[in-house]
Amino acid sequence: MSLATARAVIDEHLGKLFTACVLATERGGTRELIAAGTLCPDPNGGPDAECTARSLFDLASLTKLATTTLVLSFVRDRVLELDQPLRELVPDFRGGAKDTVTLAQVLTHTAGLNWWKPLWKEATSSEEAIWLAAQEPLAREPGTFVYSDLGYVMLTQGLANVGDAPFHDLVRERVLEPIEAECDFLPKETLRCVATEEDTAWRHKRLRGEVHDENAHAMGGIAGHAGLFGTAADVLALARVFRDGAVIGNELAQEARKEHARGENARRGLGLALRAPVGPMVGRWFGESAFGHLGFTGTSLWIDPALGLTVALLTNRVYFGRDNDPDMYRFRIAVHEAVSEPS
Repeated sequence: MSLATARAVIDEHLGKLFTACVLATERGGTRELIAAGTLCPDPNGGPDAECTARSLFDLASLTKLATTTLVLSFVRDRVLELDQPLRELVPDFRGGAKDTVTLAQVLTHTAGLNWWKPLWKEATSSEEAIWLAAQEPLAREPGTFVYSDLGYVMLTQGLANVGDAPFHDLVRERVLEPIEAECDFLPKETLRCVATEEDTAWRHKRLRGEVHDENAHAMGGIAGHAGLFGTAADVLALARVFRDGAVIGNELAQEARKEHARGENARRGLGLALRAPVGPMVGRWFGESAFGHLGFTGTSLWIDPALGLTVALLTNRVYFGRDNDPDMYRFRIAVHEAVSEPS
């Protein structure tokens, strides 16, 4: 493992691909961390607060890890079953092949749902956004893998119905508090937040402490697919669920890490991405058992049980624009290879 190499890679991309980055690794009970950059650059070149271990990032789709944990906590308690129809949780999602879609298919992105829908263009509330998602026709036969936010959008309501409490309260009480993670929706300490993007298309302002995802914003900042803000330590805490069985138990954690679906150069567990067969973004040294998740804003969590290595990498890669996927892909590979290379 070479943190010095990882630091050099981060420094090379700082100010070009992102303004802030925190890399946290955990191996053999030892944690190491690199923080670089600034939180909210002044366009006039004025002073700005430094990014630190306590800086809060918009975690984007890493929120799905918390939502998946909430689902599996109800499975653990025998309140839900993985083969249970989604329509039993979300009554508006029904009719035809929709009636056959299960919770497991939502978690594995094989529900047949469209990959995305701009719900924010019509929805003025969380309830409206969820209703619109439920009315959306299936785009393909259930069982086919296509990554989609829409199932997790609907789980916002579905899990609240199951738990008879607001979704964010359930996430806090059943997921975050047991693993001692301090991440949350709607962060109160805005000055700790990393600026995510200059939104020139819709909100016409710099986004800081306000969820980047448009559909999550239309849902009031609280959603099953996006909305959590947190530190690298919080992301490492989420890793404990799927690595160690925290909250859900070892049996369900092992089930989540198994391959349940496969698509074009993609393998999926329950709520987890598994190491891709070709050109994995975690590089050469992460093995077949590696699993994790990405967030659109430039966040990721990857775990390799064989290496005993957990890596949380947080950036604000959309700050300079969203069209940098190839650069971010290469950056992720370089960082993960640096921290996983055999010594």
